[in-house]
Amino acid sequence: MLVALCALITADLAAKRVYKYRDEQGILHFTDKPPDTDQPVHSRLAKADPKKWIEALEEGPAEDKRYLLVNQMAGPAEVELHFTESLNVLSAPVLPARVVVPGMSSQPILKVIPEDPTRSWSFNFQFRWMLGDPSATHSPSARYRLPFRSGEQHALMQGFGGPFSHSGKQSYFAIDIAMDEGTPVLASRGGTVMLIEDDFFGAGTDIAQWGDRANHVRILHADGTMAIYAHLELETIQVKVGDEVRAGQQIARSGNTGFSTGPHLHFAVQRNAGMRLISIPFKFVEHPELDPLIEGNMLGRIDPPQEPEAEANVIAGDK
Repeated sequence: MLVALCALITADLAAKRVYKYRDEQGILHFTDKPPDTDQPVHSRLAKADPKKWIEALEEGPAEDKRYLLVNQMAGPAEVELHFTESLNVLSAPVLPARVVVPGMSSQPILKVIPEDPTRSWSFNFQFRWMLGDPSATHSPSARYRLPFRSGEQHALMQGFGGPFSHSGKQSYFAIDIAMDEGTPVLASRGGTVMLIEDDFFGAGTDIAQWGDRANHVRILHADGTMAIYAHLELETIQVKVGDEVRAGQQIARSGNTGFSTGPHLHFAVQRNAGMRLISIPFKFVEHPELDPLIEGNMLGRIDPPQEPEAEANVIAGDK
């Protein structure tokens, strides 16, 4: 089981390109890794599914079922479990229950045994999860810089409460910044790269088809809040899960992937409010007067940026 878990955590989870070539003997090969060959190689993009960041694994004998939860993100997740069917069973913890699983870990989450071993017993359970630790609180001293380079100016396409896609609590305090594809995207605040999605291509306005297919980087801050940088260009993310990044460091390039009407960067600061993700209002140090951020404004630096205050790199939930 331990070997299987290690393999699960470190394995590549989704192929984004398929390579085809013939070797010296004329044998045709297909692979998801760039082949080491002098022969002509052809590649094509392959549709990838969102990564499975949280999975449950079963272990133990039939009369003493135990379940582990594997969290492949570099940050905590809140997990809610409940029985959909239960007959003559005891569980620890008693369900329904919620637990917080630290990042990059496997943790026992459920044990089920028969209440009366002389009688038949059965059960089914389900779980759902949410990013982040619900105990996280946004630091009043947190500072955010513009997520692009000095000397650039970009228009604000959609601000707080924007009617197109910023009406829900998860994205109400989000902004969309117009950016040509390939524009360097910088970290607005330092933290730990919690997860990335880098395998998607294409965009559209059918949310059922494109809603979960935006390339993005999620950065976990010292106070347990998280920033999301979304709609990034395919295969341009320059950081990996678990990396420590500083404010102003380039993390990717902007793009037009997922649920999108055109090239732009979607940026928001979020926290887990108890199995639901909500966005948090923020200001950029370069534009403290913009409250809230209004569509049509030009964002950009004129004077050298104010350096955000240093923060201790302590991840909520990883104690």
